[in-house]
Amino acid sequence: MTYFAPTAPMDTEPADTSWFGDTLVQSDATEWAQRSTLFPSQWVSMVAAFGDTGGLVSGDELVDLIRAQCKHGLPAHAFQPVSLVARWVASRTVVVINSPWGPVMPLFQFDVPRASVLPGVQLALGELRDVLNDEELALWFVTPNEWLDGQRPAYALKTKLRAVRHAARADRVVALGG
Repeated sequence: MTYFAPTAPMDTEPADTSWFGDTLVQSDATEWAQRSTLFPSQWVSMVAAFGDTGGLVSGDELVDLIRAQCKHGLPAHAFQPVSLVARWVASRTVVVINSPWGPVMPLFQFDVPRASVLPGVQLALGELRDVLNDEELALWFVTPNEWLDGQRPAYALKTKLRAVRHAARADRVVALGG
C-alpha cells in the first residue's frame, strides 16, 4: 500500500537544485535524494498535504513551540524540550520525514501545550511502522481513509481514537496482502 500526495506537473525540471532555496546546497540535495523516496517535485505536494493539519516543523521549531506554549504544572520532562523531542525522534515515537532541509515532523501528532504526543499516533504507528516507510506513514495520516468514513486520521485522532486504531490495523492487514 503506498500513499502519495498528488503531484503538480512541472513544465521543466530544474537543471540544478538551487530551486529548493538559498539554504540548500548541492551536497545536501544529493544526500536527501539518497535518503528519501520522494522526487523533488513530490516534496512540494508533501508539504501541501500537511498545510491544514498544522504543517511540518523541524525539531528546533518544535522545541521553540513547546517552550512558548507549555503550560505550568507539567511534568519535569516538559521543561527539557530539546531532550524530549530528541527522545521522541530516537525512539521512533513520532513520524519524521526527511526533507531537503533535514528531518521535519507533521505538527498534527503533538499536543504542544502539554508537551506530548497524541496517544492515537503511537497506536497507529504500532500497527503501521513496519509496513510503511516514513513518507507513507506521514501521508497515511492525511489521506482520507475508508475505515474512517472518508475522514483523515490526523483529524480523527482527537475524537475517534478507537476507530483510528482499527483503521491502522485494517490497513496493516491490507498492506501485508491479507
